[in-house]
Amino acid sequence: MNKFSAILIGIILVFVSACAYSPAEKNSMAIGEISQQQLLRDHQSFQQSYQIVKLSGAEVTEIHTWPRDLQVEVYFGTWCHDSQREVPKFLKILAESSNISTRLFGLDYAKSEPSGTAKSHDIKYTPTFIVYQNNKEIGRIIERPKVSLIADISAML
Repeated sequence: MNKFSAILIGIILVFVSACAYSPAEKNSMAIGEISQQQLLRDHQSFQQSYQIVKLSGAEVTEIHTWPRDLQVEVYFGTWCHDSQREVPKFLKILAESSNISTRLFGLDYAKSEPSGTAKSHDIKYTPTFIVYQNNKEIGRIIERPKVSLIADISAML
């Protein structure tokens, strides 16, 4: 029985180790600048969250009051649960306004990407939304908004 238990524990450890590190998961990580279409097409958790998000009439009205020169850079990890929650919400906001220009940057576990943009902006947590108006940074939302993405951006303005 002792030998059987040792073999069973060994098999379980091998199985758990294989599940914990999946090369397919690592290969599916978005790293670098990515389009909204690519993100939603290639990352099912983002697509599913995007489909669930619904904006109220009041939120849509608020978004339409934002200025035309609003720019947002989004630094996120496809592996990050906060990113999987907040980035699809932001993409729904973008769907309501053509006034917002945006850039999406997928990061690796070290919060970096090939162009070095994340490092130059001192990104330490994901997601990080950097909001610009007139090409000047007016605020950041880091990991999660204080109230909501819409309310927090409106407060910056």
